[in-house]
Amino acid sequence: MLAVLSIIIGIVFVLLLFSMLTSAVVEVYHAFFASRGKHLRETMEIMLGKDMCDKFYAHSYFRQLSSATKPKSSKKLPIWMEKGTFSSVLADILTPPNSNLSIPERIALIENEDLRKVLDFLWRQSNNRVDVFQQKVESWFDDVMARAKDWFGDATKWRLFMIGVVLAGILNADTIQIYKSLSVNAALRDELVKNAETFVQSNPTVTGIDTSKTFEQAKQSLTISKDLYVQTVQSPLGLGWTDQGAIPADWWAWLIKIIGWVLTGVAVTLGAPFWYDMLRKLLSLKGSTGGGGNTGGGNNKPADDTPAFEMKAAKTDPTNQAAG
Repeated sequence: MLAVLSIIIGIVFVLLLFSMLTSAVVEVYHAFFASRGKHLRETMEIMLGKDMCDKFYAHSYFRQLSSATKPKSSKKLPIWMEKGTFSSVLADILTPPNSNLSIPERIALIENEDLRKVLDFLWRQSNNRVDVFQQKVESWFDDVMARAKDWFGDATKWRLFMIGVVLAGILNADTIQIYKSLSVNAALRDELVKNAETFVQSNPTVTGIDTSKTFEQAKQSLTISKDLYVQTVQSPLGLGWTDQGAIPADWWAWLIKIIGWVLTGVAVTLGAPFWYDMLRKLLSLKGSTGGGGNTGGGNNKPADDTPAFEMKAAKTDPTNQAAG
């Protein structure tokens, strides 16, 4: 019983550290390619149309809110926006200079048919009250951006899977082989369990993907995750391609190896907090069955791993209430 539990703990610990490594790579990807800013821009184009979105982004007030998400680039993309900012800037760009047009008249001048229909609908819903109309526009913004959170989250999961499979191939992190190694090597199991206990005691929690990190912060996180993975699980398990025996001998062995990589890729989509929470519970179970170990009872809950934008009360972005 304890041997089986130790094998499971070892596998979960490896998947936890590999998930942290993959998440760090995805964070670097998001920071380098300004994924959050681009996602906000794409969402705004859906709402306003390309021409109106260009005017929105060119607005002097909005430009000052932009933050650099791509280092050494002259193109600055904002990564979040308040709903009040959205309604104020939109009202300004819809008002012709030196014009006293009413709101319905301004709406009628909009060239984009979808935007014109949406704003006309919201105006009629507001019973011709300007304050209610502004609230309706901001609620529309919140609704769209709440769904943008899901869009970005799905894209992030696919990136986690694809990058996870590629990293598994590069590092030879084969879940099936890891299981086989732990099954036949009691000393290796004990070492990984000990490393897992030390990790949990040293880290009260782990976080998921943070898409708000700068490129330098993301690179630093990647370096830390890589060193931890190599020193704690890769070296003890002998993962990698340095051993000639790691190279499959025939097509069947290659197929099994690829399946193992895919399993690793699927596992990382669950997120590091998921594996951390499971590891704490397994270590607590091991302690309660007389296998030793003290993890503090496993009461700490993991952070949410949604590749999505973190939402703040007064700030909204595509993975929260509003744009990010």
